[in-house]
Parts: sequence; structure tokens; C-alpha cells
Amino acid sequence: MRTLVWLASFPKSGNTWTRAFIAAYLSGGETFDLKQISRYSRSESLLALFADRAGKPAAELTDEDIDANRQAAQERLAQNIGRCVVKTHNARLNRDHRRLIFSRYTRSAIYLIRNPLDVVDSLADHTNKSFDETIELMNQPRHRLGATAKHAAQYVGTWSHHVETWINNNDEFPVLVLRYEDLKANPYDTFGELVRFLNWEFDDARLRRAIDLTSFERVRRAEDEYGFAEASDVARSGRFFRHGEVDRWRKVLSSSQAAAVIEHHGAAMRVAGYDLPDLAATTNTVRDPHAGEERSTT
Repeated sequence: MRTLVWLASFPKSGNTWTRAFIAAYLSGGETFDLKQISRYSRSESLLALFADRAGKPAAELTDEDIDANRQAAQERLAQNIGRCVVKTHNARLNRDHRRLIFSRYTRSAIYLIRNPLDVVDSLADHTNKSFDETIELMNQPRHRLGATAKHAAQYVGTWSHHVETWINNNDEFPVLVLRYEDLKANPYDTFGELVRFLNWEFDDARLRRAIDLTSFERVRRAEDEYGFAEASDVARSGRFFRHGEVDRWRKVLSSSQAAAVIEHHGAAMRVAGYDLPDLAATTNTVRDPHAGEERSTT
């Protein structure tokens, strides 16, 4: 029963924005609101899935219960998925190389990847951490997204581990890798590639309309006007859709911070097609908004 289409990413890499596009494309409407996202995607971390399989209330589930019932939960999800994609921030394998995504229920996957230098800025705001704390978090093999009242914890691991487990999946199922930067620079071709990869009917007018309705600027305005249920309670900016800029790291990270990211993740960045920046050529003076200390990036 290979029905699941995963939409996987390290946190703050464009997953929600892509789900917004998918909802707009599949609905085919002339308008769009953020509430439509949940109609065309599901989360594999919902505690209700695990509670049903474990036969106990969600509030009583332990990490051991989640691990023991993960395969059964994905089997149940595969039985009722319809045309929805399945969002996950889990790595494909945990740090002990135990499977978190089961290929026997998987039709394909879309893996969204973003330059980790920009992830630092976005994730720092989302988690209300400093840049240095966020860089350390992205290097932490035991990094997990904590459990909530509705969702089980998700195993993220290091940025490099996350990327490598999804890109190199031993051909267990087809994976389309999409870079955040390409979604921004060339949304027509990049989102069009997504539509074709999933074998959805390709409609040029619908594609262009969905891209327009879910441009980063429009979803940002929609959040301003109506709020967004997935926004972080601790986000420093109070927003989910914040800047969405490519290469914003050049304005906000010091050369030593950028170098720390590249030291740990440069190899995986190259695998993902990123050119490593020449930090010696960076001459901006930036102020770390989380430390209040101005310093040169040279």
C-alpha cells in the first residue's frame, strides 16, 4: 500500500509555503486562505494516530509508545490519505539509523532544502534563540522538535544528517529535491516540476494562479490580517512568515558564525548544490540582534 507522498524538510526550509501552494493548486480556486493548507496535507506526528494504534489516551503516550507504534501509525495514515501530502520534519533515519519513514507505505517524497546559513536566521527567530545557540542546535545529533499537546516529538538531528538521510535513500522510493532558493527565483518551473513529479494533471493557468495566490508576500499579508495557527508561541518577531529572503545571512551573521555553519555542513551543502561562499570577501558590519554587539564580518 504505497500511497504516502512525504513533504519533508529540516525546520524553516519552506515546507509550509509549499503546502500552501499545493492547497491552492489542488483546490483550483480564485482565492486562497491559510486555513486551506490543512485540507490538503496531513501530519505524521499527530498523537491521535499513535493513540489509536497504542490503545491509550494521547496524554499517556511515552516516547517508547511512539517508537513502537510508528509503523502502524503510518500504515493507518496510508489507508486514508487521499490526495493529501504528509508533512514531516523527521529525518528519514534517526541517529542510530533506525527507520522513521517506512518505504512500504511510501509512493514518493519531496524534500525541501534551504541554505543552512539562512536557516540559522529563520530558526533563531522561530525558537527565540541566539544565532550561536541555533548554530549549536543545528549541529546537535539528538536535536528533536519537542512534543506538544497534539504532536509527538520529531527527530531532526543535525542539518547534514537530515539532508543526507533524505537525499540518499538507497532508491527505496522516488525523491524530488527542491531548493528553497529555486522556489523563490523561479517558482513557475520549480513548482511545475513538483506538479509533474506527482503526476497531477498539469494546468498552466492553474499553476500560475496558485503561484500568485501563495506568493510569499501574499501569505505574509494573510498572516498579518488573519493570523496563522502554526505560528510559534515563542517567535521573537511574532510571525511565521517573516522575511523569506535568500542570502539574508549576509546581513545578520558574522563571518565566524557563517564559518561555523560551513565547517559542520559544508560537505552536505556541496551535495545539495550550494556553492560555499568566500567569507573573506564579506565586508558588511552586522549587529547581532540577539546579543546587541556590533562587529565586522571580516
